[in-house]
Amino acid sequence: MKNMKKENNNVLNVNEKNIELVDVVAAKFVSDYKMGLIKNSLDVENFLDSLLQPLMQKLLDAELDSHLEYSKYERKDNGNYRNGYCKPKNVQTKYGSISVKTPRDRKGEFAPILIEKGQTRLTGFEEKCISLYAKGMSVRDIEKTLKDFYGVKINKDQIVKLISVVNEEVKKWQNRPLEPLYIFAYADCIWVPIKDENIVSEKQAVYVIIGVNKDGYKDILGLWIDKTESASFWTGVFEDLKARGVEDIFYMCSDGIAGFRGSLETAFPKTFPQRCVVHLTRNISKICPRKQLKAVNAAWKDIYTSDSYEEALLKFDQFKIDFKKCSAVVKKVEESMQYIEPLFELPREIRKAIYTTNAIESVNSALRKVTRGKGSFPGEESVYKILFLRIKDLKEKWTRPINNFAKIQQQLIEIFGERYTKYLEV
Repeated sequence: MKNMKKENNNVLNVNEKNIELVDVVAAKFVSDYKMGLIKNSLDVENFLDSLLQPLMQKLLDAELDSHLEYSKYERKDNGNYRNGYCKPKNVQTKYGSISVKTPRDRKGEFAPILIEKGQTRLTGFEEKCISLYAKGMSVRDIEKTLKDFYGVKINKDQIVKLISVVNEEVKKWQNRPLEPLYIFAYADCIWVPIKDENIVSEKQAVYVIIGVNKDGYKDILGLWIDKTESASFWTGVFEDLKARGVEDIFYMCSDGIAGFRGSLETAFPKTFPQRCVVHLTRNISKICPRKQLKAVNAAWKDIYTSDSYEEALLKFDQFKIDFKKCSAVVKKVEESMQYIEPLFELPREIRKAIYTTNAIESVNSALRKVTRGKGSFPGEESVYKILFLRIKDLKEKWTRPINNFAKIQQQLIEIFGERYTKYLEV
């Protein structure tokens, strides 16, 4: 026991040796461990939590020192000096709740930055609520999670207020300037039930346009909610893209959406429109018997990934033989052949970038994850908000260009020439 006390005294005096703060913390931890105060992982967490309160208090005191321009044990006749502390207040952090006292100065000029006057939550707590909401958790689930895991009790109204700050961020994102050129763009939608004047409406289409910029990086250009799938709707979408700075799109993939192609030709007459292979595959899968689904999809993929259209036709002939009992499926694939024919006029790498399912499917899956099972949304604003937050998470992972971009770029230069290179020079 004497050795333990002696060791503990050494820990308390390490400041005299000009040791790094991390060494002080580590030495204190080892001391507590040897004294039997730390026995399991929970004790470790409690030890770390116990450091936050005194650390915050020390930093607040240091802020006042900086404001007064002299330390606690110095005296300067500058007309202002320490004047005790404000009443202790509880501040919520991701580790739980800590109690701190804000120091005061005589003139009342001191305004702390670390924990501002009136602030009851450390920066980052709001982000935690928003992050949980972005992952699809309901307000009630967030309330329970914060209480169970963080020891923070916050009611539903407070959480709603925290999340509401996202609305302005969504508006800025929807209206942000875009790049002048996107080499590929993909239009797709998910279906979400939205209440209309407190009446549950039919599911509405939330359209997503994914763009790949001149350097090969993906981005989501925007979200649009549509009830009618009309030509006027798509005209508005493309005019919105142009107003935000888009001058050209080389290739645009979409389903056979009503009014889409005509509006695209009007807004971007040089754009190469392509029926999306993802949607063609979905249409085939819908009418395919479950037992045959895997084999049919594999054979269909073998067709559209052929080296030439002639080869694709030969594979389709074999498809008709292999699946002759599935006449509806054969007919649907036959109808789809006309849509994949234009793809074979393109180099393999560009063709693959257009028909690949990854760009669309990964986004769709992530967005459906936060809307599925939530019932009807109270309005369009709430849909935009939760999808925007999910998109923010997705974009953090898009740190590299699309596959084979170096080769794709050379092919784009050969095909489009100055139409492409003028944007590379900017």
